[in-house]
Amino acid sequence: MIRSTFTANRSAPWWVRLLTIMVGMVLLVGLFFFAVFAFIAVAILGASGMLFLWWQRRKMRKTSSSQDFIVTQYREIHRSQAPGDRDR
Repeated sequence: MIRSTFTANRSAPWWVRLLTIMVGMVLLVGLFFFAVFAFIAVAILGASGMLFLWWQRRKMRKTSSSQDFIVTQYREIHRSQAPGDRDR
């Protein structure tokens, strides 16, 4: 006959089983709250990072408008080569 190890094996006293169940429930609830707080912390870090990047982009946009150079003509400058450099 197949016996269930959970219901048939009652060698431990009732208070040990109760204590085991209570500790398991406390750990389960603690894990749930830890997951919630970890999610909130990651969301706050992500939002602050996005705000920081937005602020840096805004600051760069404000300062770069007066420092932009538009190149319309350019001239290529070639370094004069020594006579021995042409072989390479």
